[in-house]
Amino acid sequence: MATTALTPTPRPIDVLNAEAMPEEVSQGKVILQRFLRHKLAVIALIVLATISVIVLLAPYIAPFKPTELRVGNYFLPPGSVADDGRVHWLGTDNIGRDYLSRLIYAGRISLTVAILAQIGSSLLGIVIGSISGYVGTWVDPLVMRFVEFMLSIPQLPLLLIISSIIIQYREALQLPAPLANFISWLLIIPTTETTQVVAIIGIFIAFGWMGDSRLMRGMVLSLKEQTYTEAARALGSSHWRIIFRHMIPNAMAPMIVSASLGLSGFIIAEAALSFLGLGIQDPTPTWGNMLSIAQSSMLQIPWLPLIAGTPIFICSLAFNFVGDGVRDALDPRLKM
Repeated sequence: MATTALTPTPRPIDVLNAEAMPEEVSQGKVILQRFLRHKLAVIALIVLATISVIVLLAPYIAPFKPTELRVGNYFLPPGSVADDGRVHWLGTDNIGRDYLSRLIYAGRISLTVAILAQIGSSLLGIVIGSISGYVGTWVDPLVMRFVEFMLSIPQLPLLLIISSIIIQYREALQLPAPLANFISWLLIIPTTETTQVVAIIGIFIAFGWMGDSRLMRGMVLSLKEQTYTEAARALGSSHWRIIFRHMIPNAMAPMIVSASLGLSGFIIAEAALSFLGLGIQDPTPTWGNMLSIAQSSMLQIPWLPLIAGTPIFICSLAFNFVGDGVRDALDPRLKM
């Protein structure tokens, strides 16, 4: 009996094409996968998230209030027990305040100042840089010469001069009551100290937008010659619509990287101003002024400056690692 060979059943063409096509992956998933491959960036992000949770829960985690002091309990060693049974896990400072509690509350203020200053300077730099690059004519040279002039001036002495002036006349600079109350609630500080915090953020924004504006201008100069920009002009879109709907969204990748890397700079700048006595003043705790207070006693207690200096170092390093990871994740030349 003759055997007949089994012939495969023909399959539809669309089924074969569907199997041959690779699975579609969203852009967000691609960026996330690239970021997760950067192990140091992931670890740094976990560290920053942990620190953020701790400082946000400061009223519930800190064993003491940041301004609570005990007469005679000066420079207690770590692990000392107070009269009421509470433990000074990191000891006390020169007037008997718990160091761990002040460190937690200080992180809330230092990180908030750095984040708000970075957001403000990035937004200002994005708007000015995009307008300068898109408009061109006499606006672009004028803005860029001003930026280059400001960048040529040493920033730290100028920050010190302006900060000292604001500190001397801060009573004349009063914030609206709703804004002062909101900042006081957010940072857990007296409303009398809110003017000083806002002034420091304003100083950082005023001197921090120049680099972002140059970066945005360079991106806009290349984007405004693209085909979709010419199509938007042909369809009658206004210049403002083209800038805010096409230029800025398509140039955000390098701006996000710049912002993530710039956060560490603002943390160090705030610490430097407070360390020199021209930033946020005691008794409002920041990592910088805690470091300044510890300076006078570092010969007798050499480990004391490390308590405030360690979180500055950790956060600055973590922000740099996260910035590196974001840069790699947003790089279109990087292969999966």
